This record gives sequence, C-alpha cells and structure tokens, in this order.
Amino acid sequence: MKSKRYPLILCFLIPIIVTVGYFIFRHFAPFGNSSILTVDMGQQYIDFFAHYRDTLLHNPSGILYSFAKGLGGDMFGTWSYYLMSPVNLLILLFPISMLPSVLALMTILKYGLAGLSFGYFLQKKYQATDWPVIGFSASYALMGWMVANQLNMLWIDAVILLPIIFLGIDNILKHQSTKLYIISFTAMLIINYYMGWMVAIFVSAYMVTFGIARALPTSYSYGKIFYRWIKASLISGILSAWILIPTFFSLLTSKTNYSKNEFRVRFEYNPLDILGKFINGSFDFKQLPNGTANIFVASIIIILFAYYYLSPTIKGRLRIASFALTVFFVLSMCFQPLDLFWHGMQLPVWYPYRFSFIFSFWMILTAVEAFKDILTNGLHWKTFIGSTLIILIGMIYIGTKIKSFEYLKPENYVWGWIYLILSIGLIVFYGLYRKNILLSIAMAILMTGEMSLNFVNSLNNISYLNNSDYTKFASITRPLVDKIKQSDKGFYRTGETFSRTKNDALTAGFNGGSIFSSTLESATSNFFGNIGQPNGDAYVFYSNGTMFTDSLLSMKYWMNERPVTIKTSQKTMPQFLSTLTSKPDLSKYDLTSQTKLTNTYKNPYALPLGFVSPENSLKTTVVPNNPITYQNQLAQQLDPKIGDLFKSANYTNVSYHNIYPVLDLDNAVLRKKNMMEQSYVTIKVPIEKNTSYYMTMGPNISNTQLSVLVNGNSLVQFRPAKKTVVANIATGGTANDTINVKFYANANDVWLQDVKLYKVNDQKIANFAKDLKKSPYKIDRWSNHKFTGTVNVKAKQQALTTTIPYSKGWHVKVDNHSVTPKKWAKMFIYVPVSKGPHHVTFTYWPQGLGIGVTISLIGVCLIIGEYYYNKNKKVI
Repeated sequence: MKSKRYPLILCFLIPIIVTVGYFIFRHFAPFGNSSILTVDMGQQYIDFFAHYRDTLLHNPSGILYSFAKGLGGDMFGTWSYYLMSPVNLLILLFPISMLPSVLALMTILKYGLAGLSFGYFLQKKYQATDWPVIGFSASYALMGWMVANQLNMLWIDAVILLPIIFLGIDNILKHQSTKLYIISFTAMLIINYYMGWMVAIFVSAYMVTFGIARALPTSYSYGKIFYRWIKASLISGILSAWILIPTFFSLLTSKTNYSKNEFRVRFEYNPLDILGKFINGSFDFKQLPNGTANIFVASIIIILFAYYYLSPTIKGRLRIASFALTVFFVLSMCFQPLDLFWHGMQLPVWYPYRFSFIFSFWMILTAVEAFKDILTNGLHWKTFIGSTLIILIGMIYIGTKIKSFEYLKPENYVWGWIYLILSIGLIVFYGLYRKNILLSIAMAILMTGEMSLNFVNSLNNISYLNNSDYTKFASITRPLVDKIKQSDKGFYRTGETFSRTKNDALTAGFNGGSIFSSTLESATSNFFGNIGQPNGDAYVFYSNGTMFTDSLLSMKYWMNERPVTIKTSQKTMPQFLSTLTSKPDLSKYDLTSQTKLTNTYKNPYALPLGFVSPENSLKTTVVPNNPITYQNQLAQQLDPKIGDLFKSANYTNVSYHNIYPVLDLDNAVLRKKNMMEQSYVTIKVPIEKNTSYYMTMGPNISNTQLSVLVNGNSLVQFRPAKKTVVANIATGGTANDTINVKFYANANDVWLQDVKLYKVNDQKIANFAKDLKKSPYKIDRWSNHKFTGTVNVKAKQQALTTTIPYSKGWHVKVDNHSVTPKKWAKMFIYVPVSKGPHHVTFTYWPQGLGIGVTISLIGVCLIIGEYYYNKNKKVI
C-alpha cells in the first residue's frame, strides 16, 4: 500500500470486525440478550464500573474512600488497579441500564486499539506499510492472551501501550527524544501499576540482556544509552508517584497480608506442555484458575520465530541475546521463582501467567525481524527446512499428548495442521517470489483467519450471564436505595438477604457490609471472620448478622426478597432475588415499604456511626475462637454493665434415622448405617418468646455434605467461609414455641464442626442500644471521606467510639485540635475525649498521597526547568 494511513485503518478495523461479528453471533448486548459478563467481569468488575460512573457524576469523594466497600475502605488503591483506563470514560455517556452493553463496546474498542498500536509500531520502526503489517497486527490484537483475558479488561491497556513503550525504547537507542517512552511508560504506571511492573521487567530484561551481548541496535555509546533510559524511567516513576505511593501503602494493608507468596524452587509443569497452547482453541474454563500460559499466535509467527534463530544472515549476537531472553520467558512461564517475581512476589489467584502477553509480543516482534530478513536476503532453504522440522516435531509431540491436554479438541488439532501446512506453503512461495502483492494479501488473510478461528473456538468454551441478570438487578435495587435515602439522609448501613454479587452496594449505591476486591483490607476480612461472617482473602459477606452485629454496625435498613406466593410462579422471580441467607430476625424490625418483589425493614436498634463508651475496656485485643463469645466480649467492652448478651440454648428429643447415635451434636461425626438410604438427625429446640436463636457452623461444613432444615424449610447460608459462621435459625414471637431442626447427612461421614446453639433476648439488645445511644456522635455533614459533628461526653475516661474501619489515612480533629485516632477490636477507630461537649471532624486522605503529589509536582517543575535550560543553551 502506498498510503501509510490505510494499513493503520485496517489494523484498527479488522480486530473490531472479528470481535463485533462474534459478539453478534453470541447475542452479546447491545446485539442481543446475552452479555460479556463472566467470572470476575460479572462478579466484580461491572460493579466497580457502576461505582466509577456514580463517583464521577455524583460523588467525587468516592475516589478516596467508600462505605460501599465492606464496612468502609480506601478506594484510591482500588481505582489505581481497576478503574484508571481512559477508555472507561465512555461509561459516563450512557445510563447504568446499558452498562453491560457499554463494557462490550469498550472491549471491542480495546481490541481495535491493540491492533492499531502494533500497526503503528511496525510502521514507525520498520517503515512497513504493506499487507503483512495487517496480518502481524491481527495476530497481536487477537493473540491467545487477549482472548483468554478479555474479561479482565483492566489489564488490556498494557497490550495497547506495550508497542508504544517499545517504540519509545527504539527512539532512545537511536538517540532520539525520550518523550514517547516517558509519556507511554508513565501512562502504563498510572493506568495499571500491576501490568506496569511486568512491562518494566520486560524492558529491563531486554536492555540488560542485549546490552551484555553488545547486541542493542544502536551506534551510540552504551553508557549514554543506559543513562538516558534509566533517567527516562525514573522520570516516569516520579510523574506517576502521585498514584504509585498511596497505592503502595494501600497494598500494605490489603493484598500483601493475605496473598500467596510461597517461594519454592520447582517447575510448575513440564515446560514442553506449553506447546499445546500453540493450537487454536486451546482455552477453556478450567484454564482460568490454574492452566498453562496463553500464548497462541498465528502459525506463520511460530515458523518465522524458529527461523530467526537459525538464519545465517542475522548477526550472531542478536540471535544469542534474543534466545537468552526467550529462555528467560519460557522459564518464567513454568519455573515458580520466576513466575513469582513477575507477579510481584505473590502467586496469582486464578488467571496464571498474566505476563504471557509480553512473550507473545516478543514472538511476533522476532517473527517480523525474520520476515524482514527473508525479504532482504531471501529465504535460506536449509534454515527454513531446519526450523520447519523443529515445529513439525513439536506438533507430533502435541499429538502424542492430546489426551492429557483436556482443553485441546481433536478437531482443533487438525485445524492446527491445516494452518501450519498453509503457512509453510506461503513462506515457500515467499522464498521463490519474495515481494509479491498477492502473497502479501494472502499472508494477511491467512493470519487473520487463523486468529479469528482461535477467537471463536476459545470463547465458545466459556458461558456468559444474560444482560438482564445485571440490568434488572440494578433497576430493582437502585430505586429501593433511592427511596431509603430520600426518607433518611443520615449515615447508616444497609443489608440485604438476597444478592447478585458481593459488590451489590457499589451498583445500588448504598453503604453495605460486603465486598469482593483484590484491595480488600486484611483487617476487615479478619474482623468478619471473628464475628461469624463469611470471609476470604479478597472478600467479606455480611450475610449472617445477629441482632447484636446489626446494631453495632449501624445496619439500619434491610432489603429482603418477598416470599413467592402460589399465584406467582417461581419462574418469574429473578434469580438474584432468591434467598441468600435465612434471617428470621427481620420480624423484629419495622416494615417500612414494599414492592412486588421486595420488603424494606428498619432496624430500631441500629447504633449511630459513633457513640461514647468507656475507654479502658477498648484496649482489649484478645479474640476468642468462638464468634458468639467474641460478640459477647465486644458488647461488654462497649457497655460493661450489659453482661452476656448471648447464652447457650438447649435442644431436646434427639432422634436418628439411619445414623449411629452420638453423645453430643457439637463436633460429632454423623455416620450412616446404610450408605444408600436417606440419613438425618432431628432435634427439637424450645423457642422462648421475644428471643432470637442462632447456630454456629464450622468452616469445614459444606452445603454438599450437610443440609439443615428448620421446620421443613432449608436453612439457606452462603458458603464457604474461613472461620466458624453464625446462622440465624429462629426468632420467638409473643409466645413460647418449639422448632424442629433436621441435619441431613449427604456423605457417609459428616463432621458437625462447631455446631452449637445460642439465644439472645430482645430486651437485652434494646438495653444495649439504648445505653450507647445516650451520647451519640451527631453528624452535621458527611461525605465518603469526611464527617463533621458533635458529641456530648457525660463522664470521665470515655472515648468517642466508631465503626469507621481504622486506617492511617483517617485524621481526626477534636475542637479543631488534631488528635491521634486509636484502634479497637483490631478494626475500628476510637478517640479518647474529655468530659463535656465537643466538635469532632473525621477526614480521610490516602496515606502517601500528599508525598506522591509533592514528588510528581517537583518532577514536573524539574522537567520544565530542564526544558528551558536546554532551550536557552541552544540559543547561546
């Protein structure tokens, strides 16, 4: 092509055409009723994008902090990992009801930008404007990593920026301006520091490896080249310090405390097994949690890649350096210490070898160099035959192992042979005719066709949510929350007995108690486990609240699904309004509103965000293993005269059906007599009037092993959990009663781990709430990151106690004097205050943000100063 513009247009459009065609075929919104929501995209990211929209349009303080993140948490680190892509701005142009459609459009756009970026790179570095540029760009934009990780769209910007960053390196090697490298690498660090770390490793490995081999493509002094590169890299770090430094502090309180970082010198699998990923369609759902690296590229790329290392007309130093870097990549994808290093010394949970897109880039870049060599020096037939034999041996190896590669279908293996043979034939013709327009077009078509086939075959192995699964949930919950906010403009938290995801609060816009995020503070997860709520390394779920925790944590409102009546078919109930957790305690709360699908309750015992309690008792840090014991301890810390809220509950009339009798249900093992018959234990629990009842269940009890029925109704609970959870089994009305509880053993041996019964009287909870409401923190104004209010302390040695999660980012002023906040329950903030009235302000500012902004501003000033210094120097 004579014009430089047309190849770039096609580099951009072809991946878009492929993606749009497939999205139409799968009926993804906006082209149908399905969606691109799957795994983390549907369970986590889409809710963050809803928060992104609400924050930028309505509540900017949500960038710093949000009480929709669990009980409250830093959002700056969340934004730096999930939400900094400039493409996200498209979300602001559409209503929340179209969010799944917008995410599909953003995904399509990112595929196109990846192709455009690589095409631009080839055009600038090699002055290439022919049809093969389109083929190489399609191979890059549609590579196996992109297809496997399109659901992790927060990482895809790295694929878009990598060619530009490498082009910036090329400019440095040519002793040209460092601007492109600084701008692109700074953008990478700001958009996603995690991917930026991986790109930094690659760039450093390239410079060092090729530098040692004296193979850098430059005619300038290596000392000057390295100085300019290091200086430019430091400038990028300084310019992005405003986001990197607070993110670092955020990680210290979250991911670094619970991520797997086991260092073991071992191979994670046979390195040869990675060859299976060069066959199209070599991806399925099982590959997401623990598969091998996704490195699929076109067959032509693989042939040219092997050809490069055998070509006699390519300098030996270049081949040695390139081979060394390739070995480093291959070892990184199977040798655990290197794998750990690429992932910031923390093994990933799901989506392994997240850096493998860089290896695909390296393969395509090397193949371009080999293709350039063929066009310049002709095809070396011995070299070509040798490289082809190597690849054929690899294909035969894959064939012998095809049964062990569960993701590899025989028909895809056949397609692999077809494209390999066609690619070999095309290169043979290139050897005979070299520069031929028909061969160039055929090359672009062949690579695009193979990448498109892999795109289809790979994504056909993944299932997706319907568009309505999200949009209907948002359309039901957001009006509910808006109605609550209109009637109550104070601060409170809201719970729900149904759930779409753990991040519902971000979509619906309420202060909740659940979250699923890689940036979850470890203290929050630990606290949830201590009080008997489901928790994990990256999630907490407030699904098992007791009357006490509802009161303590300001759970003032509850959204509850309405029971399905005989007239309402179960099919008409949205799946996300199915019961998440059984909560009989709602009958103690006030019903404030109803819709066809939901009830809204108000908790009269909910405490304010802050209240006065004795200071000395807050210093206790011992955490009992039993969550009910711990709840009693917390209640006594806050209200010493309250005594034990919870007491043990009794059960009677134990009967066994096909189960060997046991002395006590607590920690008993239920053993079946006849393995084929239904097996259960029945107990009767006397229910006192105006009393709530709970049962603890250990973390090793799973829903598949044990089913619990209360009066014939399933006790619905979210599983799994890391620690013992508390389940609400019954609540007494105005008269005494009795319930039947059945434990169904669904396995031959079932361990009733930590199964104990407890009760709490309503009056006890009422007295507890009444005592702590006597001296409340009266909030005058509040936002996500700031509270202003007053408190009247009526005795000495008291503290303003809050359920604001403790963080060094919170700053407190009492009567305009800064005070140091302290931590209670290893989780929340309290402030010692003297007797009398006080004006108290809580302000959140991410730790390290001030330092980071200062460093970045100094960097900008130095850059401007150096610019004018050099400009004046030239004039003189």
